[in-house]
Formats: sequence, structure tokens, C-alpha cells
Amino acid sequence: MNIKYSLFDFFKLRYSLKQLVQFENTDDVRKQKSRAAVILLSGFIIYSLIATFISSDSYMHGKVTNISIALFFLVIMIINKITGNHTNLCILGSFGLNSIMFFHFITEVDWSIGMDAFWLFILIIPFVTNYISGVVYGSISALSGLILSIVLFDTPLINYLQPYGQNMVDWFPIIYFVVMIVAAIMEYELTTYQIDKKISDDKIAYYQKERTQRLREQLAIYESNELTIRKYKHDIRHFNRVLSGFIDAKEYDRASEYLKEFDTMLEQVTVVSFCDNKIVNELLTIYASRCQKLGFKMRAKAIIPERFPMEEIELTSLVANALENALEAQENVPKERRFIQFELTYDGRKLKLLTRNTCLHTVYFNDQGMPNSTKVIQSGIGTQQIRSIAEKYSGVASFSKENDTFIVKAIMTCI
Repeated sequence: MNIKYSLFDFFKLRYSLKQLVQFENTDDVRKQKSRAAVILLSGFIIYSLIATFISSDSYMHGKVTNISIALFFLVIMIINKITGNHTNLCILGSFGLNSIMFFHFITEVDWSIGMDAFWLFILIIPFVTNYISGVVYGSISALSGLILSIVLFDTPLINYLQPYGQNMVDWFPIIYFVVMIVAAIMEYELTTYQIDKKISDDKIAYYQKERTQRLREQLAIYESNELTIRKYKHDIRHFNRVLSGFIDAKEYDRASEYLKEFDTMLEQVTVVSFCDNKIVNELLTIYASRCQKLGFKMRAKAIIPERFPMEEIELTSLVANALENALEAQENVPKERRFIQFELTYDGRKLKLLTRNTCLHTVYFNDQGMPNSTKVIQSGIGTQQIRSIAEKYSGVASFSKENDTFIVKAIMTCI
């Protein structure tokens, strides 16, 4: 059973043919492949011209074929330069080239030259077409060589060819087919690597953008705090005189109210140190500031060391998704009922996450216990990401709603 499973995984395609075609038609790939096509066509044109001049003057048949190939490739290169449609032109170029080869082979009159070198040239077509236009379009283009070999070697047209050896006649179509398969596999692996790299680069770019945005928000918080502190530092003597006056007059109730008012003003200074971990601290600082702008204070507890066994990208995603979902829910809650409780602790082995927030709308859960998105465009990406990260670290994540409180719990093993 294990062997069958491993073999199935080995031959399972990581990306569908549709995904490969979509990747080939992205702007960046089209530009890169169009440039590559121009370079390769230029090389073939130069080769054809050199072959024309160095071949024997008596072998005019070969000279005409080489010149025809050079002119045909020149036209293809110009059209490619204008349109940038490398996939369709690859198919056109391959079938056009093999049409020229067809007329060359059946009109050959000098049978003393032995095996024609153009057959070797045809063998490299699958590698060139797959590289230029990808697995799908490249394989379609490469079919031209297989069709040519079958038509000439397995039909009565073989009588118009010079007498090749029997091995050539029997095996060339098979060899060409094998070459097609090898070229397709190689290009598939190269393309999947490029897709993986693009996904990875896009993810890194996304998190860099998010990181930059967080730093900007945190800098704005620092600047706001600095202005507030400067203001209070300037007015602190005045506050002390007023408070001292209330106490001297034994107006203790007014003194108490004055202290509460002063304490409320101090809350405008956003706490910027929740724990030792910089990433968690940055995120909590930012979301605490956003909560203050919505008119309530987030209850946050974080006991996370500066370094522990979890990738920074995943830690960012875990915390940000939990807080973002909770904060979005508060926008539809009356100001006096807005509430977010966030706890994240690490004991050297287990990472535990808990969030509670007010949630007044009805939440429906699917068969997997995941909440259905209430957005116009259904996503559920945030909660799914939390569960995926928990499962990666041999843990679990649960989502529930008790009365008017939405609860997220997750526990992971990080050792």
C-alpha cells in the first residue's frame, strides 16, 4: 500500500495543464520567452547562412534548403517581434520548418550523401519548442517532427527518399517520440520550479510590503506618543498644582475625578511593549492603536520570547489574521460593546493562542468547523490560514461562538 501511494505521489502532477498554460501567458513570461525566441531564431539563421556558404558548390539542393530556412525564420522573428505571441508562432514555425524539410527530403536527387544531417536537426526540435512555448504549446509544436517522420518512413512516400538504413527507418519515429516525452518532462519540471519561485517571490514581496506598512504605522504611533508625552511633560506642573489645590481644600472627590480624567488622557499613549518578541510586539502595538481609534481598549496578554521555533512569516500571519478578523467584527458593533481579548503564550514547548471578541451577527460553520465568511466576496482565508499554520506545527485550531462572543483557540508544538 505504501509503495502504491508513493508511486501515485511521484507521478501526480503538481500543476494542471491549464495552470501551465496560464503561466505561459503571463506578461513577464511572454516577454522573456519572446526574447529567447528571437535569440534562438537569430542563431538558427546564422547557422543556416554559414551552412549555405561552407557546403559544396555542387550541392545546390542543400543551399536552397538552408536559404529557405533562414528566410522563413527571419519572417517568424519579425512577426514575433511585432506581436509578441511566442506560443502560436512556435507552432507555426515548427510546422513550417518541417514542411520545408518535407520538400527537401522528397526532392533530394543526390543519394550519395548518406544520412541527411537535417534529420539530426529535427531531433532537437522538441527541446527548442518546449523551451520557447512551454509544455503544452511546445509539445503541440513538436508533433510536427513526429508527423513528418511517420509520413515519410511509414507510408509509400519512403520510395521518394534516398535509401536510409533500416534502423533509421524503423526507429527514428520511436526515438523522436521518446525525445518528445523527455523534453516535455524536463520543461514541466523547469516550469513548476519557475511557478514555485514566482509564488515564493510574490509571497516574500507581500510580506515585505506588510512589514513596511507595519513599520510605518508603528512609527506613526511613536510620533504620536512623543507629541502626547511632550504635551503632558509641559503641563505636568499645572496638573500637580491643580491636584494639590483639591487636596489642600479637602475636595477629595474632585481630586479623584481629576486623577481619573488624567488617567484617561494617559491612555492616549499607546503601549509599545507587550512582550520580548518584536513581531508580536509590533502587531499588538498597531492593533491596539486601531482599537483606540474605534473607541475601546484591547485587552492583550503576550508571553513570547524574542526567538522561538516558528517561522517569522507564519507568526506574522497567525497573529495578524486573528487580530484582523476580530477588529473587522468590531466595526459593526456599538461603541459601548466593542471588545477584543487577545492572549498568546509560549511555555518552551506549546504555543497557545486565544482571542475573544464581540460578534453580534449570526455565524454559520461548515462540516469542518470553519466559519463561513460573511463578506460579499466569500473568502475565509484568515481562519483557514490560522488552521493551516496550527496543523503544520502538529496542532489544532478551533472556532466557536458563545452568545455574542466569537472565540478562536489554537495550540501548536514549537520545539
